[in-house]
Amino acid sequence: MWPARPSSLYQKDISCRKRCIPGKFKGMNPRHSGFSPDQNLMPYIARAITGLGKLYNKYEVRGMEHVPQEGGALLVLYHGLVPLDFWYLGLKIYLETGRQPCALVDRWLMRTPGLAWFTKAVGGVAATREEATKLLQQGVLVGVAPGGVREAIAGSERNYQLVWGNRQGFAKMALAANVPIIPGFTQNVEGLYKAPLASLPFFQRLYEMTRLPLVPIVGLGPLPFPVELTTWLGEPIHPTPSDTVESLVSRTRDAIEALIEQHQRT
Repeated sequence: MWPARPSSLYQKDISCRKRCIPGKFKGMNPRHSGFSPDQNLMPYIARAITGLGKLYNKYEVRGMEHVPQEGGALLVLYHGLVPLDFWYLGLKIYLETGRQPCALVDRWLMRTPGLAWFTKAVGGVAATREEATKLLQQGVLVGVAPGGVREAIAGSERNYQLVWGNRQGFAKMALAANVPIIPGFTQNVEGLYKAPLASLPFFQRLYEMTRLPLVPIVGLGPLPFPVELTTWLGEPIHPTPSDTVESLVSRTRDAIEALIEQHQRT
């Protein structure tokens, strides 16, 4: 499926276009990659959405110092029912560090009119291990929620529990690109919307058949509930020569679960 003084944000955006983005695509034409954020719109979209997050959800990030200033890194996050926090985080990183994160998103999102355009404009790409590994090797900051839709619609009784199954792709990417993993989760993310019927067998089977999040979701109309959100980022997990895919998955899982246990009260 990211702190500059307010007066310097515009200059930082312009310098980022000249300094950060071209270097990330060295050896690859971004027009032939799924990762092609709209650098003309990004400053405006980022300010609008992060402004909404600050006013409506009192959104903040703890652990921003763990995001490297340069070089590839993989943000691995818990997937809430509606991952609005994913966009809050990515756009906040963009404004505060000048880095342009890439979000790995489910393919259905990139096939949905309107949502596909917006997702691509802010740096989202359909999740493929090959392209994500190339981006990491070229120094891009990539974000992913391994649990995906299955974790999102697992039902309220499984809120804040990782539902990864045998998914190991993120660890394979980190090992192949030799980049650190930054674990994270957002406190209260499951309070943004509710899906009281998600755990029913009918909706679970429907997902397995369609791979689409076809569950009734409740908010304040189209708006989320105004819960306070805090994204907690843990210390980077650096792959070691002795790491296997399984050990790196386990280390990442333990780190995210520790953040959840420490910061999520209900």
